[in-house]
Amino acid sequence: MSELQTLKCYMNQLPATILKILEVEPPHGTIPEPIQEVSNLYSGIERISINLIDNMGLFEITFMKPEFMITQSEIMLLLSTKNPYTLGVLHQLIYGGFEVEPNGFHLLKAINDAGKTSCFIGRKKDLERYDGGTKSIPKDTDMSTWVESAKAINTHHLSWMHYLDFENLHKQQQRLKQRTPEDLIEKLLNRTDKWILSNYKQLRSNSLMIIIGDHGRVKLNLEYSGKIAQWREASVPIAILIRK
Repeated sequence: MSELQTLKCYMNQLPATILKILEVEPPHGTIPEPIQEVSNLYSGIERISINLIDNMGLFEITFMKPEFMITQSEIMLLLSTKNPYTLGVLHQLIYGGFEVEPNGFHLLKAINDAGKTSCFIGRKKDLERYDGGTKSIPKDTDMSTWVESAKAINTHHLSWMHYLDFENLHKQQQRLKQRTPEDLIEKLLNRTDKWILSNYKQLRSNSLMIIIGDHGRVKLNLEYSGKIAQWREASVPIAILIRK
């Protein structure tokens, strides 16, 4: 991790950055400006594959070290935000802030209005709230999301997969007392890391993977203690960038 280039930026800079990479001009004065270093580095990329993973942040990536993300990452963005939880993150990524469609801005609509295509795969309720009427495919489990992703990543300029199994599995295991949330987070992160590796192998060249981690739906009471607990408490959402 010490060799991985890290940049600090704001969560709500990602929409303009994504547009700029896809050669779509962001609406100036409506949403925050792009991360110039990132948009310059990945200029000319043909397609972007976004993987949004609940309950993954700076702590999880450094402590659990998922192999593919660690070894292939070119840049890691440390994302500053007032709301690091799932719905807050979705809101900022789609609208470029906390307002709903300020001056009409919606990330997926902006991509489609520029003559490019997008596809959003995730939970039905989230899609109904955020897809803006653009192409979306509701899936109930991460496995079905991953299976669907294979069809989407090379057929759209922007494909967006949301991995969020933790919420339901954590509720089940709380009832059964089978494992700690820490164990579950590690298991799901390593599993998803392998799935994203398989997507990477399928991706056509001149593509960019953006793996975004948030704090999940709600604040968790984790069982870490001492310095590890302090590191977890200070964790921030991240975005990992991997070029194909």
